[in-house]
Amino acid sequence: MALLAGLTLTLAPVSAALILVFRQNRSSGIKRLLKRAFDYKRTPKARWYIPILLLWPIIFSLAFLVLKSIGEPIPDTAFPIVVAPVALLVFFLLALFEEVGWMGYAFDPLEQRWNALTGSLVLGLIWSVWHLPIFIATPESTIWVVGQLVNLILTRILIVWIFNNSGKSVFAAILFHAVYNVCTMVFPVYGSPLGPGLSAVIVLITTIIIVLFWGANTLARFRFSSLSKESEQTHAG
Repeated sequence: MALLAGLTLTLAPVSAALILVFRQNRSSGIKRLLKRAFDYKRTPKARWYIPILLLWPIIFSLAFLVLKSIGEPIPDTAFPIVVAPVALLVFFLLALFEEVGWMGYAFDPLEQRWNALTGSLVLGLIWSVWHLPIFIATPESTIWVVGQLVNLILTRILIVWIFNNSGKSVFAAILFHAVYNVCTMVFPVYGSPLGPGLSAVIVLITTIIIVLFWGANTLARFRFSSLSKESEQTHAG
C-alpha cells in the first residue's frame, strides 16, 4: 500500500497535467510541457546552481548537528555519501514526474491570480495534503506528521524562489527537489521524533529571509543589489 501510494503521489501530477494540456493543445502542448523538464538554458546565471545544489545540504547538516548536540537519537544514513550521485539521478527522475505537473503546469496560474508567495503557499498546502496518506501510514507521532506537512509547505516556497530566479526553469525546480530528497537520506534527520520540527524551524527562518530580501510579489526581486533589475526582467520574460 505504501508503494502504491508513493507511485500515485509521483505519477499523478504529471499525468493530470498531460491530460489537461492535451485537451487544450493536443500533442504540441504535451511536447512543450515535457521539454520543460530539461529547460536548463532558461537559467540566466550559473550562480543559481549554488543554492540549488548547496542550500539543502546546509540546512540538513545544520539540523543534523543540532540533533546530535542535544543527544537526540538519529538512525544511520540510508546509503553512503559516495552513492549520493547515483541517488540524485534516481530522485531527479522521480521529482521530474512531480514538478512537470506542479511547476510546469499548476503554478503559473496561481501566481498570476495572486502573487509568488501566496501562489506557493496554496500549492504547498495542496502538496502537503497530497502527502498526508503516506505520513498517516507511518507509526510516527502527530507532531512528527505536522512537522512534515509544514516542511513541505515551506519547501514549496523555496522551490518557487528557485523557479522564478532561474528564468522559470522546471529543470531547476526538479534538481532542487531531487537534492532535497537525497539530503533526507544522507542526513536522516526525519528519523528523529524532533527532526521534522527542527527542520521546519530552520527552513522557516530561511524562507522569511528570502521573502524579506526578494519580495513576496515575485520572490525574484533582490532588494539590496543591482541584481534586482536583472531578476525582475528575467521573471517578466
